[in-house]
Amino acid sequence: MKLEKREITLNEADSLKDVFYLERTLFREYSKGEGYAERKELTNELTTLIKEAKEDMEKVFTLWEKSKAGEFC
Repeated sequence: MKLEKREITLNEADSLKDVFYLERTLFREYSKGEGYAERKELTNELTTLIKEAKEDMEKVFTLWEKSKAGEFC
């Protein structure tokens, strides 16, 4: 059975959506962990990771929206 091109082509919008949801999950889990951190070093590291995950989420979301609108080709 021969696959059609649309069945085997990587969809950019779907890939960006997957990355966005992964970053959102990381953000949520880092935030949960921050409440249980007992050492200051761990709290500082989690705070940094939360900030980075939030920035990544924002960037990926913007790219995802542009991709859905057809601005990338």
